[in-house]
Amino acid sequence: MISKEHKCIFIHNFKTGGTSIERKLGHFDELKRDVQDHRTIKDIELIFDKNYHLKKCLYALKIGKPKSSYSFFKNLTNPEISKKEYKNYYKFSFVRNPWARLFSWYRNVMKDESHRQAYNIKDLEYPFLKFLQEKVHHSTFSQWHFITNKKGDIPLDFIGRFENLQDDFNIVCNELNIDDAILPKLLFRQYDHYTNHYTPETIDFINKNYKKEIDYFKFEFGE
Repeated sequence: MISKEHKCIFIHNFKTGGTSIERKLGHFDELKRDVQDHRTIKDIELIFDKNYHLKKCLYALKIGKPKSSYSFFKNLTNPEISKKEYKNYYKFSFVRNPWARLFSWYRNVMKDESHRQAYNIKDLEYPFLKFLQEKVHHSTFSQWHFITNKKGDIPLDFIGRFENLQDDFNIVCNELNIDDAILPKLLFRQYDHYTNHYTPETIDFINKNYKKEIDYFKFEFGE
């Protein structure tokens, strides 16, 4: 999301507390419905491309969703940004242990009928391994995909951890001169530990498909 009020860019990885952060920074204030902004840093930088609008339309046609794509951009609080603003704005994101994150996403899909329909899942006991193998596009779902630009660099000022969400968001708010840093707990639920739902096969699957972020952030299974 882009906040012109706070002069920042937040790259919202799925299942990292981003909804609370967007709410806190006012992303939903002027929207008719809660449309989360999951643009990658690549998407933000693409705005500077002179053929940006053409490429956006062509991509929408390519995926067969021109209306939904238009609606998505129409419903963003700040869909665009200037090159000068991009250079000067504080850019940050949050990441999460991928083993915990992927199981959290699986659990989120399985408990929500609209998500199950989107993934074409009819079996309420759909196996986690099968979900990983057949339903998730790991190359674009990875946190590495969200925070790296086309050059493979990470042009962010700060990357917090979901595991230290409030403490790390305090750091962000200090940089943005936001006095009240307390995040709303919008989607917090208490579950058993994610490790209880993994097998050697699913552990290894995540390790192979999310190796770049695991190595870079030194994530470990079980933490």
